[in-house]
Amino acid sequence: MSCFSLQSPNGQVLLQVTLNDGKLLWQAEKDGIKLVDESPVGIELVGLNLTEGFSLVSEKRDIIDETYRIAAFKKELCRDHANTLSLKLSNPQGQLTLETRAYDDGVALRMLVAGEGGCQVAGETTGFAIPETAGQVYGMKYVFSYEDHYHPIPRCDLPQNNLAFPVLVDCGKGVWALYAEAAVFGDYGSSTLCSTEDAPMTLRLRQAPDQIGSTETCLPLATPWRVVLCGDLNAIVTSNTLENLNPPSIVEDESFIRPGTAAWSWMTENDSTKDPKRCKEYVDYAAQMGFDYYLADGGWPGTVDIPELVRYAAEKGVKIWIWEHSAAIRSPEIAEEKLRLWASWGVVGVKIDFFESDGAHRVKQYDYLAQIAAKYKLMVNFHGCMKPAGESRTWPHVMTREAVMGGEYLQNFSTFLPGGPDAAHNCTLPFTRNAMGPMDYTPVCYNTYLTGTTDAHQTALPVVFTSYILHIGEGAEVVLNHPARPFLSRVPAAWDETRVLEAYPASFVTMARRKGDSWYVGGICARRPRNAKVCFDFLDEGVTYTATLYADDLSDERPFDVAEGALPPVDAALVASLEAMSQRPAHHQHNMHALSITTLQVKKGDVLTIPMSVNGGFAMVLDR
Repeated sequence: MSCFSLQSPNGQVLLQVTLNDGKLLWQAEKDGIKLVDESPVGIELVGLNLTEGFSLVSEKRDIIDETYRIAAFKKELCRDHANTLSLKLSNPQGQLTLETRAYDDGVALRMLVAGEGGCQVAGETTGFAIPETAGQVYGMKYVFSYEDHYHPIPRCDLPQNNLAFPVLVDCGKGVWALYAEAAVFGDYGSSTLCSTEDAPMTLRLRQAPDQIGSTETCLPLATPWRVVLCGDLNAIVTSNTLENLNPPSIVEDESFIRPGTAAWSWMTENDSTKDPKRCKEYVDYAAQMGFDYYLADGGWPGTVDIPELVRYAAEKGVKIWIWEHSAAIRSPEIAEEKLRLWASWGVVGVKIDFFESDGAHRVKQYDYLAQIAAKYKLMVNFHGCMKPAGESRTWPHVMTREAVMGGEYLQNFSTFLPGGPDAAHNCTLPFTRNAMGPMDYTPVCYNTYLTGTTDAHQTALPVVFTSYILHIGEGAEVVLNHPARPFLSRVPAAWDETRVLEAYPASFVTMARRKGDSWYVGGICARRPRNAKVCFDFLDEGVTYTATLYADDLSDERPFDVAEGALPPVDAALVASLEAMSQRPAHHQHNMHALSITTLQVKKGDVLTIPMSVNGGFAMVLDR
């Protein structure tokens, strides 16, 4: 047996590869805490079995340390710093190279098969073995659209379903692991995870369920990277390791890549984009709010003249995105013709919908659409699609993807997910789906649909979630007349710095993000009231900031309906108030729309306790 160890630059993360009786195995840990137990590695091509019988040919080690920027991202500067190990192996049928990397916040491995000409991938034996010492596992049943909850999964049920990437594991002592993949392109396609009754804790890679038969590709072959992000929840949210594992940008001139907020009428008025007058009213709304864009979603072509809408919007300082069904551009030639035409109209972005497949045959379409869009300087929003896997580095003009059960599900159009996203779902997404890349959840809904959350919770979502084109889901008139309008009119869509201040999946999140000299803080909670504690250690020393806080108004809530300490001690005035409340219905009839807006001065080191209602939240902006 031969063992090969690879440590991260800070020495805290360890990746071990073992060659045992001709088979490859891998495992990983952080600070002695297991992230992945001993797991298999291998790939089988039709006519070429590279899963066993290996012997070592050569070993190579190296160091990567470079920086780069992404035009629209969650941080200003990305660092790619890793120790690497490459093992060349052979068996009687051929050769395999295993490439590995160890980062301070994760590990990654992929397989390379040399040669030339066509080949067929039958499958991988590679897996992620959840440690026996691990706690809760959060995963999502694979569906083509990725529109489901990331539920806690009992270990006995792990073999029951294909799981989508990512999977989040509580490894203990504050260490978390996110099982993911990176650099997923059309020459290979995406994968799912599933275990067996015999080995329920070992999640094995499977090809996409609609990938019938072997994957047609060619040699030389590189699989996507198999990745474990690790550390506390802040490390997982702020990591750029998935982006590190993707190729550099294909875009030479990035001046057309402009993150921003978009007015969006479809969620509250599905037929609005068939009405030229209503489209122009939404352009007016965007201008009033200071939004950059209006998305003319599904409904055109029809009575809406897009070139005319572009001209009208230009007079208001607003730019236009349009929608297209992926089935209408299923060849590079047709896509080239249409995207060239739309760019000539002055459209700046395209939302392309209903891919609903992870198979290599469909992933090829993402590849050519991204390339053609870059050629014509068009930004892109992929919808009804697979999750991202760090491609923001390669395709910085792909500003967001759906692949999430987001705000549109509040319309309750699902037969198996009644009610849509809830507060617990919102508190889980930052550490699962959104950790993979930008997420077009289309946040903020106040009055149009029942959310089960407070208006303060909804106002916080543009800070808690990242999408480099931010579509506000609520209708124009509601937003224009809402007390949180000033916050929504200025919240950025991309950031210079991100910090998770406190969090636990499905329970609560408090996150701070910086753009320029201003900080934005968003907090949400689920299922029970909570007192968030914001420590302003992230502020600059010696500067007093003016904070505007949008929080739940708890003035009409009973003491037993808030967290301990949220209300003042019981006194005569409170008793009188409670007696008055007794005239109300006995049920919990809180005003979920009640918002308290206050202004205060804070400085570095201050601590602010912010009471939140059940399924509540808060949003705050801090200016120097």
